[in-house]
Amino acid sequence: MAELEMFSKRVNSLIELSKNNGKNTLLPFLDEAQVGVLLPLLEKYHIPYATDGGIINADRCRYYIGDYECMDFKINTYKIIYNTKYYSINHRNVLGSLMALGIKRECIGDIVIDDKNVYFAITDEISDFIENDFNYVGNIKISIEKVLYPITNVIRYESKDYFLNSLRLDLVISDGFGIPRSDAKDMILDGLCKVNQIEVLKPDHKIEENDEISLRHKGRIKLIEVHGLSKSGKIRVTLGRRI
Repeated sequence: MAELEMFSKRVNSLIELSKNNGKNTLLPFLDEAQVGVLLPLLEKYHIPYATDGGIINADRCRYYIGDYECMDFKINTYKIIYNTKYYSINHRNVLGSLMALGIKRECIGDIVIDDKNVYFAITDEISDFIENDFNYVGNIKISIEKVLYPITNVIRYESKDYFLNSLRLDLVISDGFGIPRSDAKDMILDGLCKVNQIEVLKPDHKIEENDEISLRHKGRIKLIEVHGLSKSGKIRVTLGRRI
């Protein structure tokens, strides 16, 4: 929480500089909580911004605050080369090995694993260091090569139909995550819920198609489709649980 408060103070200062002096700023890779702090402020003060994660559908992106006609997000994407016949590498292995080199989490973007192909995005500022010193994932000897073609983080949902009394946030959360409605309401009021990466504190907030809801320690669900009313008067919807 202390880190998030520090980030909030930093962002407020940057927005003041952008409003008053026209200063542009490139932020490092942000996590969901940080984006939840940043976006409402950018929208409140009508500050232009752009984002890029170096990977299509990236969860972690860099934010460029200010006018962005000619900007460089300074992101490089790499593929990890290793002996796929005898070894397998997972997300935790890669992240742990990168951070063991002393690299801050904010310098590391998404890590994408497609079958046995492993990719990761990092800030350009540490690329030379990575190319020279990132030689192992755990005990597995590796090499890396810069990727110049687009990599996609394929987002998958396990979908299921539900019949809801309304599209209130607390009701959608209750059914989608399989928790009591009272618990869903408490978690929303405690600031543990975000809709499209923005913190929402109102249990009666109306959810719309394509909205993605994240609940801390529970994961993410998406309202994929609203089909209409059933004969009993309930709303038939398809919710997707992110996997």
